[in-house]
Amino acid sequence: MIRLFITLPVTVALIIFAACNQAPVELSWLQWKWTSSPGVLALLVAALFYATGSASVWIVVLRQIRRARRAEQELRTLRASLPDTDAPTRPPGLTSAPANSPMLKAYAAPQPVETPPAPEAAPTAEAAPQLPKPPEQS
Repeated sequence: MIRLFITLPVTVALIIFAACNQAPVELSWLQWKWTSSPGVLALLVAALFYATGSASVWIVVLRQIRRARRAEQELRTLRASLPDTDAPTRPPGLTSAPANSPMLKAYAAPQPVETPPAPEAAPTAEAAPQLPKPPEQS
């Protein structure tokens, strides 16, 4: 975001400068002479510096990426060289708890399994309760 606050005003100023200075002028540097507008020259110089800065940042980032890949490969190699029997097996999620932690022991203890009650069967006509017959009135 800060790059935007720096790059945007500079770019706008260069474009305004290039638009205002369109008349060709004879320019020279050491023994070279050429005719160009100062605005175009300013835009070319800005583009050159932008490309140079981008290339230098790209080189630094590539170095960091290489270092990170090497470190990751070294970590894989070291993890592969460790024997698996040295560390006690721990349940997932509690890898940072100390080995003698009561929480780890309680988590690793077998938990009682609660079975849900069996669903009741739908009553059938044969199994429907029979109501007593009312007494007959005479």
